[in-house]
Amino acid sequence: MAKVKLMLDPIGNTLNIWWRKPSKDDYAEESNSSNDVIIYGKDGKPKGVEIIGLLPNELNVSSYLGKAKLTKYLQAPKEFIADLSKAEN
Repeated sequence: MAKVKLMLDPIGNTLNIWWRKPSKDDYAEESNSSNDVIIYGKDGKPKGVEIIGLLPNELNVSSYLGKAKLTKYLQAPKEFIADLSKAEN
């Protein structure tokens, strides 16, 4: 049975699905029917897909934070983020 790798990015609001191992030789093209991105191997066969805008706005973290806070948190040191999460609990 083939293994499928799923990577959810709640900040970027994307889901990456890989059914073949990623490599440096991969290339991507936007789908003709949606904003999703299809990742191809050097053999030209699809090996993954990135679904953009997966979560509805109610669950989209970036829509609540706004650009300024989102940029701040993404550039923050890990210690700051850990302290922030402790303060919120």
